[in-house]
This record gives sequence, structure tokens and C-alpha cells, in this order.
Amino acid sequence: MVSVIKRIQIIFMYSVTTALYISAILFFAPFRNFDTDSYSQIGSHILKGVNIYPDPAISRHPYLPLFLYIEATSVYVNSVFPLLSTASILKFVITIFHLFSIYSVYILSKKNIKLTVLYALNPISLLVITFHGQFDIIPLSFLLHGIVLLQQKKYLHTILLLSLAVTVKTWPILFIIPYLKRIPKKFFGAVLAFPLISIVVYLIFFDSTLWSIIRVLLVYQGVQGVWGIGALLQFISDNRIVSFIAKLVFLAIIITFSLRQKKTGLIEEITSLMFAFFLLTPGFGIQWFMWLVPFLFISKKAFIGMLYFPIMLTILVSYATWIEIFGLNIYLGNAVLHVLYPLFGILLIIQKIVPQTPRL
Repeated sequence: MVSVIKRIQIIFMYSVTTALYISAILFFAPFRNFDTDSYSQIGSHILKGVNIYPDPAISRHPYLPLFLYIEATSVYVNSVFPLLSTASILKFVITIFHLFSIYSVYILSKKNIKLTVLYALNPISLLVITFHGQFDIIPLSFLLHGIVLLQQKKYLHTILLLSLAVTVKTWPILFIIPYLKRIPKKFFGAVLAFPLISIVVYLIFFDSTLWSIIRVLLVYQGVQGVWGIGALLQFISDNRIVSFIAKLVFLAIIITFSLRQKKTGLIEEITSLMFAFFLLTPGFGIQWFMWLVPFLFISKKAFIGMLYFPIMLTILVSYATWIEIFGLNIYLGNAVLHVLYPLFGILLIIQKIVPQTPRL
């Protein structure tokens, strides 16, 4: 009887979540931003057979060539069904991966339906996906399910999922060392599978070079000067060379931190690594906060969840500033960011000191 009730709860949760996301996508359809405009531009170029590397990819698609095919497909569907915008079509696709991530959170939370519902309906993911239109949830869902597969000792499947995550967006490469610590070395080479395939396929069909693609990945740094160390560096100097050096130092520290972390729980290691990332990153993207959301729910250290509400407030203020409602301005958005920043350092220290405790 319990299993039947739980199945009904799961079906209901998925139904409500799907309905909520579809409604939000339709509601936010009139709102445009740099990212949604980029999807249309890149998709149109791909359909016309125009090479996008290094420009406009350097500003509009600073990733490997994979998601751009989804953008192109969305542009094509929009041409057939003009009532649906390219951005809305993409958001529907992105929502599918949020539903996929819900399943992973359900498994990783030991099938805790209450925690899973809270994650499924959390406003942070909802706004980033349906309003902002960012697709971070795609690689994030791969990272989450990679933990599930790793627990099942499916090493090759885990590596291939990580490989796919890095191909969609490059940032997951910063978080794969905790996975590799638990995977036999003979599988390591497979992490290059999808990035290499994506590059080879692109070079076959488009007039580009390997360096053009690699250059885009190396140059991308996120938005500068609005968060933590990045804001401090911007205050000291806005020289591009300084920014690039800061990026190299950041990467070196993150890799060292990741390698030197004691092998405890994988979820806790990834969470610590994400805290370190936010403390040290010279660049910033408001949508990056969504990376942390599932870990706030599945962490065995319940106090980690205290980040949920300030992050939610930050997202709400930032997006309210974006669409200019309630008289908010960019200064208020930056003020909230500066208040939130120290919390990452405090929680990282506490997380390393306080032992794991089961969540309710």
C-alpha cells in the first residue's frame, strides 16, 4: 500500500511540476534577454551552414559544439510553428532535463518524497529555466545522475555521462575529480569521448579549425567585476591580462583543492568544491547558483540548506532588477550579492569541521 501511495505522490509531483514549468514558459515568453537572443542567432547560423567559431561563439556560445544543434532545431521548429518562439521551444527541452534531475534527487535523497517535491518546485530552478532560459540544468542533471551510476559501480556509464556534461557546458570539468577518485583509471580516457566527437563532427560540416574552438573555451570568463574576488580585481584593475591571470590562478587553486580534499562522501566533496568555486571565481553568472540547489537538498549536512533562502532572494532581486519592477535597480542587486558572498566561506569552513549527520 505504501508503494502505491508513493507512486501516486510521484506522478502528482511530476504532473504539478510539468504544468508549472509549461505555464511559466508561456507567461515569460514575451521577455527577451541576451541568452535567448543568442540561441536564435546561433541556431540560425547553424541552419545556414555558417561557422560560428570563434565569432560570434566567443560571446554567444562559449562552449563546445553540441547544444548549438538543439538551438538550430528549435529555430527550425519555430519556422514551422511560429506561434512558439525559439526561446520557448528551448525552454521546453531544458525543462525535460529538470524532470530528469528530479529523479536523481529522489534516488540520492533515499527516496525522500518531501525533499524531492521541495527541489522539484524550487523557485530558483524555475526562474533560471523559464525566465532566464539558461540550460545549466542539462549538464547539472548529468552530474547528479553520475553520482547515482557511481553508487551502482557503473564506471563507464558514469564517465560517459560526465563526458556529455562537459560537452554541453565546459564548467562541469571543474567538478569531475571527486568522481575520478572513485573510478578505475582504465576508464579515465572515456571522458574525452563526447568532446572529441563533437569537435570532429563540427569540423566535418563547417569551415572551422580546432584552434578556433579551443580559443573560445580558453577566453570565456563569465561576467567580470560583480562578485567576490572578481569585484575586487575590477576595483584594482580592469586590464584583460590581469583577468586572464586571475582565471589561471583560480583554475590552479580549484584543481589543487579538489585533489587534496579528503575522500569522504561524494556529495559533500562536490558541495565543498562548489563553495570553493564561488569563493574564488573571478567571473560570475547569476544562473550558476542553480548548480548548488540540488546539493542543498541532498547534502547530509542539513545546515547547508541555509543557503537556499539567500540564494532565492538574490535570484528574485536580480531578475526583478532585470525587468525593472518594484523600482529596484542594479545597486540593490549587487548589494545582495556582496552580502551573500561571505556565507560561502563560512559554510565551507563549518562543513569541513562538522561531521555528517543524516537529514530528515
